[in-house]
Amino acid sequence: MNGIRTLPIRVDPLAGEALDSWLAAIAYRTQTAWADMLTALRPTRSEVTTYSAGQSNWTVYLYPDEAAGIAAATGVDAAVIAAMTLARYDGTALAIDKTRRCVTRAFPWGRARRSRYCPRCLADTAGRWQLQWRLGWAFACTVHRCLLVDTCPGCGQMQGLNPHVGEAIPQPARCALRAPDGAGRSSARCGGDLTTADVAPLAADHPALRAQQLLLDIISADRGSFGVYGAQPIAARGVLADIRAVASRVLAYAGREDIAERLPDDLASAYEQVRSSHIASRQSPNPTSKPGMAAPGRAATAAVGVTIALSILSAPDIAAGGAALRWIVHRGRRNGLAVNTTTVPEWGRGASTTLAAVQLSALAPFMKPSDQLRYRTATAIPSHPAKNESTAERLAHQLPTMLWPEWSLRFTVAPCSPLQMRPALSAAIMLVGTKLNLTAAAQRTGSAVTAAGISRSLQFLSHDPRWGDTLTALARLADFLSTNAVPIDYERRRHLDYQSLLPDELWAQICQDTATTPGAGLKADVARCMLFERLSGLPASRSPFAGNTGEFRT
Repeated sequence: MNGIRTLPIRVDPLAGEALDSWLAAIAYRTQTAWADMLTALRPTRSEVTTYSAGQSNWTVYLYPDEAAGIAAATGVDAAVIAAMTLARYDGTALAIDKTRRCVTRAFPWGRARRSRYCPRCLADTAGRWQLQWRLGWAFACTVHRCLLVDTCPGCGQMQGLNPHVGEAIPQPARCALRAPDGAGRSSARCGGDLTTADVAPLAADHPALRAQQLLLDIISADRGSFGVYGAQPIAARGVLADIRAVASRVLAYAGREDIAERLPDDLASAYEQVRSSHIASRQSPNPTSKPGMAAPGRAATAAVGVTIALSILSAPDIAAGGAALRWIVHRGRRNGLAVNTTTVPEWGRGASTTLAAVQLSALAPFMKPSDQLRYRTATAIPSHPAKNESTAERLAHQLPTMLWPEWSLRFTVAPCSPLQMRPALSAAIMLVGTKLNLTAAAQRTGSAVTAAGISRSLQFLSHDPRWGDTLTALARLADFLSTNAVPIDYERRRHLDYQSLLPDELWAQICQDTATTPGAGLKADVARCMLFERLSGLPASRSPFAGNTGEFRT
């Protein structure tokens, strides 16, 4: 800490204040130029060589010796000082590259170069800035119940991070950006009074305020356990990735009527004004090439996307969340876009399996019956099919070619007969949670039915009012067979040699014991066929004793 002296005047930091705001308040109080203030606090010149680098880097992340130097000069604990940097949110609301001392763009809506603000908060605190205003997730002030402001009321420029000029004394609550007609770093500053900026007030129970508070709670707790996450809470990063994914599609797909239907008039109108201004200036409020990848530039835009996204994710379970999300699927398709099981994973990087389940639930009515089985849409947590074939391999050993009569009779619907439905149901169970196509599913279970036969049977089942229950039952049976040992290996039995099944001597003895006429051979072969079907799980027609005559079939 060589060269660092205790500052003659102490200014206590405010709760939640950003580091640069506090240092600017000290500089203003002591009438010290910004560059001189930073120089007085810097322990060495090894990490930071200029005041401009210092002021931007310090607000993102402090090296331990820097925090200790500021603590020694100000009398404030180093841990308190470190908590005034964006590193406080590292891993929850953004990610910090500590080597480069910058915010990682890959994190959902990571943002640090701009700052929104609440004019009323600035007025109440004599120009002190909250750290959370630098987050891409900040769009409303829950204290003064209003949207945050993006620009200076004087010059109309968005407020950047640390705009103070090194040679000047910081002026709290004043715009420190270069005046519109200025040139060069030392040119005149705008000086606009930020406390006079117009704000969009929000009612106490406004959904945007509830959404903002829920976001802050998620970030503070570093986990989400609300709505669709109630059964399986996940880390904040995953929740934020999900919110970004849904919000981006809201902003990319929704029309004016969609927004008006789901939000109060004040927020819908504020967003429409933003959209109109961007259209007039030929700018996009949310780029369509990668919608939602970067945090929205305007508070109203972020508020609309996040508020609607959270209304969907706050549904009590996955199925309800899927129903709430389905309008986005409809809207995307009406806009001529491909919205299906292949494209929804592209909504955003880092999205959780919970959001994937909600998306699949939303897509379920648009899926073919076979895909509803593959994606397990009737289960509590739908999921994408497994990439490996271990499940299919296990089911092939656990399932007979023709599903057990006790099960298949419950699912048989007109005009299908049990003889048609039994092999189709076994193949259908092979589809649950796997990537098998219909032909492969039929082959894995003994090829007793064609792909067309499976599809036709599933179509008839899907038209029955009990289709939802059928999907649930088939998925539960597949899960049970996948996780429990079945005493019979049907894959082995399908390949056994049944030529010696029920020898003539045994058939004669059975007929004698039961006082049954043995017949001339046809009756014995019928009995062998029935026994073959029961033991092998294959249809009786595949028995080596099955005749191909009309008399035998009769």
